[in-house]
Amino acid sequence: MNKYLNIILISFFSVLTYQYKISFSFYIPIVFFLTNYNQKNIFLILPISAISFYFTNSEHIIYLLVLYIFIAIYFIFLKSRKSNVLDCLYIFLVNFFILLFERKSFTYREVIVCLSFSLFSMLIYLYFIYNVLGVLSKQNSFRNYGFIETIMGIAVVVGATTIKIKNINLGLFIAMFYIMYMSQNGYSLLSIFFSILTMFLLKMVFNIEEAIMLPFVSAFYMFPSVYGSIILISFCLVGWLINFAYINVFVLQVSIGIAILFEIFKYSIVNLKNNKAEIVEDVYTQAIASVNNEIIGFASFLDLYAKEFSTSKIYNKKIGDGINNLMHSYCEGCYVRKECFSKNKGKTYAYFKNMLLYSKRRDYEMTNEELISFFKMCPYIVEMRKSAILINERLNLTNESTKSNTLIAEMNGVSNILRQYSVDNTLKNEFEYDVFYKIKKAICDYGFNVCYFNPKKILINDFLIEIGIRGVGFLQMKKVLEKIGDNYIVNKTTIVFQKVEKGKTYMNMVPRVNFEVDYGYGSIAQNGNGVCGDNFLIKELNDSKLIAAISDGMGNGYLANQESNTTLKLVDKVTSTSLSTTTSLQILNTFYFIQDYLEKYSTLDFVEVDRNKGQILFYKMGASTSYLFHKNGSFEKIENESLPFGIEEIIETKNFELSDEDIIIMTSDGVFENMESDEELALYIKGIMHMSPQNITYEILKYAKEHKKKVDDDMCVITLKVQLMN
Repeated sequence: MNKYLNIILISFFSVLTYQYKISFSFYIPIVFFLTNYNQKNIFLILPISAISFYFTNSEHIIYLLVLYIFIAIYFIFLKSRKSNVLDCLYIFLVNFFILLFERKSFTYREVIVCLSFSLFSMLIYLYFIYNVLGVLSKQNSFRNYGFIETIMGIAVVVGATTIKIKNINLGLFIAMFYIMYMSQNGYSLLSIFFSILTMFLLKMVFNIEEAIMLPFVSAFYMFPSVYGSIILISFCLVGWLINFAYINVFVLQVSIGIAILFEIFKYSIVNLKNNKAEIVEDVYTQAIASVNNEIIGFASFLDLYAKEFSTSKIYNKKIGDGINNLMHSYCEGCYVRKECFSKNKGKTYAYFKNMLLYSKRRDYEMTNEELISFFKMCPYIVEMRKSAILINERLNLTNESTKSNTLIAEMNGVSNILRQYSVDNTLKNEFEYDVFYKIKKAICDYGFNVCYFNPKKILINDFLIEIGIRGVGFLQMKKVLEKIGDNYIVNKTTIVFQKVEKGKTYMNMVPRVNFEVDYGYGSIAQNGNGVCGDNFLIKELNDSKLIAAISDGMGNGYLANQESNTTLKLVDKVTSTSLSTTTSLQILNTFYFIQDYLEKYSTLDFVEVDRNKGQILFYKMGASTSYLFHKNGSFEKIENESLPFGIEEIIETKNFELSDEDIIIMTSDGVFENMESDEELALYIKGIMHMSPQNITYEILKYAKEHKKKVDDDMCVITLKVQLMN
């Protein structure tokens, strides 16, 4: 369908069947079919057909021009309707009109003949459509593009018989080319059938004795790679040398030339490596390579951790024991516990840590306004400070070394992560490898010229197939490829555009995207600071998911920016692997459990949108409140209710089902705190939710900055708007 050399041959020779008193009955369904699935083909077919017809049937060129007018009418007024029934009816009427126009006679016999040829033309088109739709509905060895090309090949061979070179009929060489093409393209049985059929056609009808070569050519090209051409060339050379009586020497010479030309152009017209064993072997090789890449990627993740977060195990253990002692003694039964953790979020851990280290200093709390506010809220602050001093003296924390340059201090945490990683990989389910062979075969059977096919990820719930197709635009093949993928993958598929390069379109087949997500983002530094301490990350994953994250560094300015940026680097690294979300979050939690014993700290607000299932997962590590707004005005409030991240080793996530036009808003501290109430916020969002996500983000930041009531802090906002795809 989209192999340009084939289209040139079909256009040049199929129109010549006109000379056998059948008008354009063969030519019309071929033209409509080739242009129906790739309209650009019309700019190749019509000029080449016109040139061919002009030099061979110039006295009848008026009839071809009339046909071109009908084709133009179809593409201008009828093509957009995309109805096979309408196409068939139009083909029938166009044939009938041109046949009557040629004969200029309306006798009963002439009308019957015209009706018969018109019906014949319509049935050919129906057969083409039947085979194409068969590929899209279910894999069937008797419904593929090979059968369509067989019919077209016969039309081309018949048309080519009208031309002779040195008294040798050109139909023989065209038949030879099609046999080579079919054999090398994986249609072995069709090649045999076509060779036998054309042999009898050329020998019995056109008296071409050399047609006995055709079955031999079919047999030769059953061999893979270049061996078919080598055998044919050897066969022709032997016949040439011994002056074989039954075959003209010129035929042997031209056959050698065809074999050489076929090898030169083979890579542009044949879907190579369509053998099941080869494809399965490629998938297996890719699977092994993916495992190695995963290991390397995870090792890079560990390297990043080692660089950023290596600390002393003994010191961390003492700090942790001291903080847990304070938490269990004073916070578990505290009547303001929920309000305290909600207001201070992840910062409470740093407060406890500083209390253990510096409680002997009478003025240390006066250096931090947030710490003063925390002390005023806490009803047990006096008792807690006394306990902190005793714990400090008992554990000798002040004199203990606080940092180390080795990763040995964190081996327990790393070993837990490796166990999680191992369990996650054990639970993964792969496709049966022959699924990928069936998908590629179906794409080829539909008629696309596949130049690249690489199953990059082969997990049932996380697959990625990279596909390259020559000569067709993305929009023209997107729905077709999705339909083919849906036949073999239960969870359905979506085709995502990648690039166009040298006439080849590259795309990815991924899990079905049922929900599209548009997003906007923005941040503003605290007054007096040139650098915002908050950072954000938005990332589309290959498994139809999208993640968004905000990290709020401790304090503000450059150091806070570094801390939050380091946090998001970890998130970026761990989500670049094929780990499940649960495992990724548990790994992040383990690292934060280690990180929380350091002098630096940052929060993490993490969201994952599953665009396939229509679900959203919230994961908060001492982060600010998020909101999920529905188009009917209702909303969900997602708060951080657990202890600050790193104090508990059990992570908590919240899941929600998504609906069309839902809006998710994530912020850092200092944004929603400037709203008087949830009702005020809901009313405000309702007034701007018709805007784009980026404009909503700007409006929220603007409102928070202009209506500053409670806090002045770095601010960061991410807005996600969900749309249900048809």
